[in-house]
Amino acid sequence: MNELAFIRIRNSLLKLINKIPYLRLELENLKMDIVFPPDAFGALEENLLTGRNIYFDEQSIYRADTIIDLGAHSGSFTLYSILHSKPGTKIVAVEPNEKNYKLLLVNLKLFENIIKEKKLRVLPLRKAVWIKRGVVRFIETGWSEGGYISVECDDELSCVDAITLDDIIEISSGKIIAKIDIEGAETAVLATSKKLEAITELAIEAHGNERQLVKLLKLHRFNHCIIIMYKLTPYLSKNWLTVKPSIYGLATATYRFLTSAFFHPTITIIKASK
Repeated sequence: MNELAFIRIRNSLLKLINKIPYLRLELENLKMDIVFPPDAFGALEENLLTGRNIYFDEQSIYRADTIIDLGAHSGSFTLYSILHSKPGTKIVAVEPNEKNYKLLLVNLKLFENIIKEKKLRVLPLRKAVWIKRGVVRFIETGWSEGGYISVECDDELSCVDAITLDDIIEISSGKIIAKIDIEGAETAVLATSKKLEAITELAIEAHGNERQLVKLLKLHRFNHCIIIMYKLTPYLSKNWLTVKPSIYGLATATYRFLTSAFFHPTITIIKASK
């Protein structure tokens, strides 16, 4: 099977499964239900499925006083942060996609007892992060983990309020860490920040702009920058077999196995600290 044929099959599959608004999933390592779009394979693999997070380990989460989640999707990293943060931590979750944001709110409700028990301050925001405040157009791609910003907001239905990274830093305190996955807007957002140095640790999903980001981060005194390539391997797909509903877990395991076996997709993360 060539890559073009596979992409066509994948797009047809995504179109089919996205007719289902969401799935209520049971992850073996969580012992709790969560709700997610059926195409959110990557978000779950990155943050919750294996018990290992590609952005921050449990110790980094626990040491933080404020955790910023830019591109929160339906909350996979936010939920990981809720589970592993210390009592009293503030968590700011920012997501522009309306459907994802609604599922984020449902997941926060499902985790309500943990939030209350640990006295966490969780602030969800349905906003886009951009270089300046205002209104921007959020363009959906038909895939829940995709989407991008256009400054021309000519369609009211797709317009969303925008805030800056500095706006979020202003409501943060103590040791701040930030996970950033904003589909290519990261360079512009970081470059226009005047308060970036208030953040202690960053984990950024890069989109072909690794060198530019590392150069920018070093200008802001993030002297320790590493680029990590995470590969989707056939071995990872077996984790989906523990997910319920079982038919969804099996179908996803098969799909991810084929994807990893034939095309070896990777995720590039830049981790920066001072």
